[in-house]
Amino acid sequence: MPSSAAPRARRREDARARILAEARRIVLEQGFEALTMRRIAEAAGYSAAALYLHFENREAIARALGEEGMRALLSTLSLAGQIPDPLARLTALALAYVAFARDEPETYRLIFMEPGFAASALGGKDAAGAAAFALIAGVFQDLAAAGRLRPGKAPDALALTFWILLHGTASLKLTCSAFLSPPEEELLASALDSLLLGVLAGPHES
Repeated sequence: MPSSAAPRARRREDARARILAEARRIVLEQGFEALTMRRIAEAAGYSAAALYLHFENREAIARALGEEGMRALLSTLSLAGQIPDPLARLTALALAYVAFARDEPETYRLIFMEPGFAASALGGKDAAGAAAFALIAGVFQDLAAAGRLRPGKAPDALALTFWILLHGTASLKLTCSAFLSPPEEELLASALDSLLLGVLAGPHES
C-alpha cells in the first residue's frame, strides 16, 4: 500500500509556498506594516489557525521571505565570486549585483528597500546575506593580502563602501530611472574607477 507521507509533504510545501507568495504580495503592495497573520490567511485562502501550522508568527514569515530573497541574490553573485583575480572579480560582482536588482526588482525592493522589513526579516543573522557580503569582503581581503591596497585602508570598511556604492546605484535606478538615464554598467565603471584610484597601492606604496 503506497505511503501517504509524500503527498502530505508536497501539500505542505505547496501551502507554505502559497502563504509566502501572498505575504510577499502584501508587503510589496501595501508595505510591511500591512502584513498580519489574518490578512495573509485571507489572501491565501486558509484559516488563521491553519497558517500557524506552517509559521509560528508574522516574523517567521518575514524571515522566510528575507532568506528566500537573499538566497536568490547569493546565487546570482556566486559565479562572479569564483573569479581568481580580485579586480576582475570586483567588477563582475558589481555587474551581477545591479543585474539582480534590474532583473528581480520586486525581490530587491523587498529585501533592501521596504521600511521595517529587513530589520524584522533578516536581523543581521541571515546566512545567505552574510555569505553574499563575504563574497564582496573577500575581494578586498585578497587585495590586502597581495599588498595591493594603500597603507591604512581597511578591507572591511572598503567592502562596506563598495556595497553602499552598489546599493545606491541599484536603488536609484529603481526609483529615479527617469533622472538616472545612463545604464548601470556605465555608472558603475565610473564609480569603480574613482573608488579604486583612492585605495589601490601605487608601485612604491605596497
